[in-house]
Amino acid sequence: MREHTRLTVGNYAGFAGVMLAVGLVTTGFGMVDLLMVAPKGVSHVAAVGQGSVLLMGVSAFFLGVNDAFAGRLAIAEGEGATARRLPSLAAALLVTLALCQLAALLLAAVTEPVLTLLRQDRDLVPLLGDYMQVRLYGVGVVMLYAAFNEALKTCGAKNRSLATLVLGFGVNALFNWVFLETGWARFFASPESAVATATVIANTVMAATAAWMFAAHMRTRGERFDGPKRAAVLRELRSTSVSGAGVGARHVNDYVGSIVPMTFIGTMGVKTLAASVIAANIYTVFCRVPQACVQATFVYYGYAVGQEGADRVRTVRTLLSYTAVPTAVAALLVVMGSPWLVAAFASPGLDHSLAVVLLLAYLLYLPAYIFDQSLSTLLVVHQRGAVLFVASTLATYLLTIPLSWYAVFLLDSAFLAVASNGVATAVQAAVFWRMLRREVQVGTEVRVA
Repeated sequence: MREHTRLTVGNYAGFAGVMLAVGLVTTGFGMVDLLMVAPKGVSHVAAVGQGSVLLMGVSAFFLGVNDAFAGRLAIAEGEGATARRLPSLAAALLVTLALCQLAALLLAAVTEPVLTLLRQDRDLVPLLGDYMQVRLYGVGVVMLYAAFNEALKTCGAKNRSLATLVLGFGVNALFNWVFLETGWARFFASPESAVATATVIANTVMAATAAWMFAAHMRTRGERFDGPKRAAVLRELRSTSVSGAGVGARHVNDYVGSIVPMTFIGTMGVKTLAASVIAANIYTVFCRVPQACVQATFVYYGYAVGQEGADRVRTVRTLLSYTAVPTAVAALLVVMGSPWLVAAFASPGLDHSLAVVLLLAYLLYLPAYIFDQSLSTLLVVHQRGAVLFVASTLATYLLTIPLSWYAVFLLDSAFLAVASNGVATAVQAAVFWRMLRREVQVGTEVRVA
């Protein structure tokens, strides 16, 4: 057993701390794009901002494949069989990645017609199209970077993962400036295509750097890789595709479940929408804490599944407590500082008290959120993408959206529209808990080729 695979407070805290830093730097990527394009005019800010939001839903599905890959790799690392099993895992991932890139190219070809069909602003459609098409051309690079990033984190090189992201942040900012503010700007049809190209270049640099760092790291471990075996690759391809699609669909459902209630709240007036956006932004930054813990939980549970004789029940309990404690502390700090946090994000005319109340509405169902996110990520390790897809689909379209609609249009309450998401979250958590108990009690073996 390698030292970094041992579940200790120090190892877990160190991993989660790096993931928190990664999450915060990732948030900065989009902010830099908006800041750099802002001098070009409000329409360009709107196009880049809306394009980023729309792409989140698309990329969320594709990156489900990476989640499935990462779970298998964690199991192999915990078992001490990374050198033997990674080639088959990587070969299967590359085939899936190629299919995802092909799908992204097809989406890029119909971007503007679809945006027109969705009745987007006529003047924004060409700008949105420029941004989204370039970004979709680079989906494969994003997935490749994500895969190497997961490999670095899982195989004991989490700090290199953070260093790669910081490098990409700088490259993105540099090329944004070059493509927008120098003579290079004339080579682009619009500022949107320039910003998108800068992001694709940054992702390419990060993918290449992460690949080089991973190869160097594995050489220091003295690992000798076996060649991929056809039967093992086909088995992994089938499993990764099915599980990855389910995980990706769950990500999309989460995305829809957050976007649609916000559009309902938007009908309640500008002041209410502004307050809800401020509350959502603060909550999003706060969620970097539990999300960092959940990423650590995912990796360390994968290690435990791969380790012979590991007590999975005890591991699950330990991981849940490791997630809950720092999240509770962070939540308490947010509650205590909510008036000042809202003031820091506020603009003239904002209803401060409403923004604080809506922030508390998000925090109201935090316990359910912790269980939902933690348990679902453990099920990814067990390749239960279908369960995640079915449960999240039913919860989103039968609970989250109808309840938020009822809260807005019949009860005229933005608070209940936000807080009602806790019902669906709690139901999902209960389903995931029941399924995970079956997996742990039966002792299901997770096969890795």
